[in-house]
Amino acid sequence: MIFIQDAVISFIEKVKSAPKLSRIIAFALAAVILIVVSVVSSGVRLTYNVKCNGAVLANVESASVYEQAIDLACKTVGIKELKENKTSLVPVLSVGGKNDSVQTVCSIILENASDICFGYSVSLDGKNLANIENKTAVETAVNTRLASFNVEGAECESKFAKDLSITPAYFSVDTLSSDEFAVAEINKLDVITVANKTTILTVSYDTKTRKDTTKNAGYSKVLSKGVNGESKRVETVTYLNGKVSSEPEVEEVILKYPIDEVIVVGAKNVYVTGTPQNASASGFKWPLAIRGVITSYWGDGRGHKGIDIGVPEGTQVVAVKGGTVIEQGYRSDYGWFVTIDHGNGVMTKYAHNKRNVVSVGQTVSAGQLIALSGNTGRSTGPHLHFEVIVGGNRVDPSIYIKL
Repeated sequence: MIFIQDAVISFIEKVKSAPKLSRIIAFALAAVILIVVSVVSSGVRLTYNVKCNGAVLANVESASVYEQAIDLACKTVGIKELKENKTSLVPVLSVGGKNDSVQTVCSIILENASDICFGYSVSLDGKNLANIENKTAVETAVNTRLASFNVEGAECESKFAKDLSITPAYFSVDTLSSDEFAVAEINKLDVITVANKTTILTVSYDTKTRKDTTKNAGYSKVLSKGVNGESKRVETVTYLNGKVSSEPEVEEVILKYPIDEVIVVGAKNVYVTGTPQNASASGFKWPLAIRGVITSYWGDGRGHKGIDIGVPEGTQVVAVKGGTVIEQGYRSDYGWFVTIDHGNGVMTKYAHNKRNVVSVGQTVSAGQLIALSGNTGRSTGPHLHFEVIVGGNRVDPSIYIKL
């Protein structure tokens, strides 16, 4: 730059002796050259302002940047050209400063174009479904439709069968959809619901028995009480628009393991000897038509007030002596039972029957069928519970029947 200025000064010196008109032209030319040199050397350059309604919104280094921004704006909204671009390009001299990018100018153009709208694009699997200005109505419709397929009593996760997205976007006002149209389209979409139903279940404890050969059959004692456990059962079912679309998947997890109950039972059997129906010294016959197994004696363990004779269900139960039936029916402890009055304050009771075959007031004779043995009431297995009652008190039956 200094070289150019020296050259101009040398030129002026040479034309000082020239005619007046020539000197004026030379001085004017030198001034212009000096001004241009001064401007260039100070950093001033030609750029362009992007204006809208008189306001400067951006500055670009060339007109081509502005044209590129217009092209990008058209591609963004999928149109060939902008019909109402409110921005304009004005050349200016500027000193230094930063120039705006194509993307920045593109955004300015989109924001100030009358035929361009900013809102939200609703897309399904990447394909545009609708363009809307406000997403509130559509988001409400989405939440309502998904929630409408929830399964009562289950944890549910619902989603559309296709990928739905609602994203900010610029688009042509010609493609703007109404909220009603967008909501109607949402309500047509398929919904997949995965429902998990959780149930807490009781896991029953097992009963373990230990045999004690020193105790008669029928003896039992709880050594340790059982405790039930818990499990969590999760059933997963997939639905399509509220209808089952897959086989249920079931998973069960133990939350608390049960504790077994342990019972000690007698393993010593005492068999009846002699022939059934043989009369004892008291005149009582055997209360069954067959032999049986004494599973519990008078007074065994829990203060037993009779004897238990183990026999299969349906075995004939007979009266040990003649008398009158004064009771027959059902009790929670005895199950089905029969009571016979033999006179002189002596009565007998036959309990845990499967079925009674006599009625109250009926007279029966020794050995007559009165019931079929069973396992009803508070019973641990098929047997006959037999009692002898004298003067209103229960007494040891072995005194009256032959064991």
